[in-house]
Amino acid sequence: MPRRMRRSFVLLGVFFLPGLLRAQDEQFFQPPAAGKARFTFRWDALARYDRIDHLRARPDIERGRFEVRPELAVEFSDRFKIGVRAVADLGTDGNENNVPFFDNYRSRGASIERYYLEGRPGNWTIRAGSFGMPLVSTEMLWDRDIQTAGLAVAREVRAGGSTITIAAAGFLGPQREGDRTRIGAGQIVWRTGDPDRLAVEAALSYWHLDPERLKAGYLRQNYTVVTAGGRDFLSRFRIVDALVRLRFPLGRLPATVSLDGAVNTGVQGIAAGDNTAFEGSVSVGRVGVPGEWRAFYIYQYVERDAVLGAYNTDDWWFHSWYRGHRAGVAVTILPHVFVQGTLMIQNRLDLVGHLNRVTLDLVKMF
Repeated sequence: MPRRMRRSFVLLGVFFLPGLLRAQDEQFFQPPAAGKARFTFRWDALARYDRIDHLRARPDIERGRFEVRPELAVEFSDRFKIGVRAVADLGTDGNENNVPFFDNYRSRGASIERYYLEGRPGNWTIRAGSFGMPLVSTEMLWDRDIQTAGLAVAREVRAGGSTITIAAAGFLGPQREGDRTRIGAGQIVWRTGDPDRLAVEAALSYWHLDPERLKAGYLRQNYTVVTAGGRDFLSRFRIVDALVRLRFPLGRLPATVSLDGAVNTGVQGIAAGDNTAFEGSVSVGRVGVPGEWRAFYIYQYVERDAVLGAYNTDDWWFHSWYRGHRAGVAVTILPHVFVQGTLMIQNRLDLVGHLNRVTLDLVKMF
């Protein structure tokens, strides 16, 4: 292991391991008298070893990433709260490597990334501020680590033994790099059944994404054209997404099967034949209690302009124009603390070879 990696894991022991020893003691602050506001404190953390092999145009990459995210909230009732979350990152690579390494995060730094209010009047849920994407989606479309500034509204209604949720969301400038991208999305979700037998969740969404002031490095694998101001996207991104999830027991373990298909109706010119994406995944088990384990497998096929590569997951190396497999196993070692190993094999659709990515994560859950 290189010397800089050894130094990084020493740093891990300084700010991460003491938290693991206190994981069993995570509690609310002293509860106030009935009817008064209640302060809650939660935090999660990640320590990751990351190795990427068989890159064509650059040397193999070996690095470490360490992240802590504390969140403080004030719950005025079970229907209204205000929260704020900070994030602190330390990586063995510098911030100048984030864009060429296709990362969505800053390797080194600290910031307030989430600040929000949430109200639940009746069957409505309203969120405003900066928060995670509230729509039902997979990371093929959206990286759950990206916090977005905007407004989201949802209403849930009963339909016999099922529920239907209608949601809409609008965001402005999701990235940390100063862009002013506008995003609007609408969704309808149908849920029925019991996960102890069979539960079904089906979602149909429309995503309207207008990138603005996006740095050139975030154009990633999408088609581009040369304009007076530099490079820009060839296509518009008007994405229709259909997602189905099945949850059921497999023996004594919970299992989830997910199928997600997307079509970009805004492709133009030579991108016309590169507008579809698919993800299939299966997960068995759970994490959280010592001894519990979870295994998962994900397959993705993403054509070049099917999704906007600036905002989807960076757990895969390429953000579009690829097919790939990702599989992993996680084992819980302390309450709310697990270790996970993952292997990703990915190849770009226009190339013959493939690349490998191996990650080893130590995760403290919320």
